[in-house]
Amino acid sequence: MFQNATEILTLIASTVVQWFFYRKRLPKNFAPERILVIKLDHLGDVLLATPVFSNLHRAYPNAELHALTGAWSRVVLEKHSDVSKVIEYNSPAFCRTGQPTSFRGTFKLYRELRRQKYDLLVELRGDWRTVWFAFGRLTPKRLSRAALQIANRLGFTQFSGTHETTRNLDVLKQAGIPTPVQTAIFSVTAEDKKWASDFLATYRIERQRPLIAIHPGSPIPLKRWLLDRYAELADWLIAQKRAQILFVGVEDEIPIITEIQALMRGESINVAGRTTLAQLASILHTCNVFIGNDSGPMHLAAGVGTQTIGLYGPGDPTRFGPTGEKCQTIRRRSDCPCVGTTCRFGKAGCMSEIQVTDVIQTLETAAYLTLNSKHASAVTN
Repeated sequence: MFQNATEILTLIASTVVQWFFYRKRLPKNFAPERILVIKLDHLGDVLLATPVFSNLHRAYPNAELHALTGAWSRVVLEKHSDVSKVIEYNSPAFCRTGQPTSFRGTFKLYRELRRQKYDLLVELRGDWRTVWFAFGRLTPKRLSRAALQIANRLGFTQFSGTHETTRNLDVLKQAGIPTPVQTAIFSVTAEDKKWASDFLATYRIERQRPLIAIHPGSPIPLKRWLLDRYAELADWLIAQKRAQILFVGVEDEIPIITEIQALMRGESINVAGRTTLAQLASILHTCNVFIGNDSGPMHLAAGVGTQTIGLYGPGDPTRFGPTGEKCQTIRRRSDCPCVGTTCRFGKAGCMSEIQVTDVIQTLETAAYLTLNSKHASAVTN
């Protein structure tokens, strides 16, 4: 509750700063030399914000585009072809691992940012400290998503859509900046593809068979699908589709995957904790389908263009779902608001409402239709 109260106060403070100090709209002949975009969120949220960078670059092709984000998300923006520079700031509000940036470090960062002489600040999600950056007139022009959210809540303006990607882009639209790019991306280079091919070769992956990536983890336990159902689904894929199962995740999720593998009859591969984020993206790019919980790897799979099936309990896929034509989501309770350690609908949580047959049906009617064609292409190339 305290965290929610702090977030609400931050939104209000950011809005007040915007309304009192940055009321003037961008001039029609606005030609910035340097732009700073602040997005301090978690990995998946930063991925959903990547269209903002693409559209800013299209609108102002001669401007340097800098990003301020956390260490956990910086690789997403470092890989983005339109981002000139990524600056690291580990906000206490979003830091899940490691040490957040200290007050002293934040003040030093503010002085460094002032020396950059930015013409425009686009704040998609900040914290109390970045609000003070704006209060200290870090830039002459500022666009604030917080101000748009408050205006939306008060009925002054309305978001043009529900999804996070749309709401991020609305910040640009309100300022008259065109937004033709609507889909989140994560760039995979030829070097990344070569690394993934060599890495998977060590596991004797047969390229003629479908390769399915499964991510059963999540930092929030209530967002995890039942482990025995992942095991049943993996065995069905092996038996019915001759699929090769590749479990992915971070090192802390290895025990979860080990338990699933113990429940399975078929063989599978576990690469959790053995890759960097960029390496994981390159592996997901080679896979035919990704199946997993609402998490960063799910958005990463969608960002590299892989067929993606996201499983949802808490969290709203209409707002936080993966983006792209190849993405599907499954949710059986639309009234699940739980974000803590317990669910009001029972010990198993809302994720228990999703059955293995639900995923199989989605595979049969959507994603699996392209499995064989993608593999044929991979083998040919």
